[in-house]
Amino acid sequence: MARPNARPAMIEAALRVVEERGITALTLDAVAIEAGVTKRGLIYHFPTKHALLAGIHEFLADRVERGLREATGKEPEEATLAERTRGYVLASTGASTRLETRLIAEAGNEPDWMAPWQRVYDRWFPGDAAPIDEHDDEAMRCLMARMAADGFWGYENALGASLPSGVRERLVDEILALIPEPPTA
Repeated sequence: MARPNARPAMIEAALRVVEERGITALTLDAVAIEAGVTKRGLIYHFPTKHALLAGIHEFLADRVERGLREATGKEPEEATLAERTRGYVLASTGASTRLETRLIAEAGNEPDWMAPWQRVYDRWFPGDAAPIDEHDDEAMRCLMARMAADGFWGYENALGASLPSGVRERLVDEILALIPEPPTA
């Protein structure tokens, strides 16, 4: 019988360490204790703190991609730009934790940590590689909606509190209104 992969449990333990004690408390020793494994067992999967943080970013980016799939109801290759953008807005204006926000902000400083996030974004929005001044009206409106959703997410996380539900719903509706509707047949 195959042993289950211990990596996800170790990453969850690392996230608990950071959530409860802060990023400076993230050590291989602390994660091993929290995960209930030996340090040697942890090092087998994550030989350095850098590798552990890279694993955390891969884990979180995969979770975000699952959220995009759920919100869109399709794989990115099967969805239109407007459908992918609508899914992005709905997924990114959902609940996220301040921990995720801090970790994502830190990813920008380290290429190994940013790579999983870039992979997800490039898969869902490959057209963004084109210069912005070459975007057609639909692509520009979809980009504005994604930027507004990113601002919504950043605003809530900077405040450390969710907006009241009525305000939240109104803002999400206004962002969604930026996305062009598909042409009617």
